[in-house]
Amino acid sequence: MIENRVKLVPITYESESVFKNLMTLYLHDLSEYTNDLKIGDTGLFEYEGIEFYFKEEDLKPFFIYSKENLAGFILLNSGKFVPKNVDFCVHEFFILKSYRKKGLGTEAINKLLEKYKGKYIIAQLAENKPAIGFWHNYYANNNIDYIENERVIDDVQCITQIFEA
Repeated sequence: MIENRVKLVPITYESESVFKNLMTLYLHDLSEYTNDLKIGDTGLFEYEGIEFYFKEEDLKPFFIYSKENLAGFILLNSGKFVPKNVDFCVHEFFILKSYRKKGLGTEAINKLLEKYKGKYIIAQLAENKPAIGFWHNYYANNNIDYIENERVIDDVQCITQIFEA
């Protein structure tokens, strides 16, 4: 794998429209795995609470760039936005389809974990086998011990992992 192909760039209020556009693509992809996501009156999926990522210090949104091209995003939550005894949650993680299976997601997570050390919780929809597979491979390839549980989050069955980075 070629290192340093990926940059994490904080998402600012000035790039909110780009963030919202990427979010609708992400939610469209997720709608394959749950019946909870419905298209809005505008013809787009909308992420409730997206505006808080520009207002709350404990919510950190990042664009993922591959070289100079926008390839996805990561939303990192901390503080009051994570369970007790956990430092961080990768709340949402999205790589555009044309960039998947090329190591970019792994490199993006590596950069995030290098910068933000602590105890993490990650959740995937129980039906989202590709996401679960990504995380299981990530843990195995990086020798990360984790505790996995099934739980219902917002009325949706999920798989969660907790680990130290």
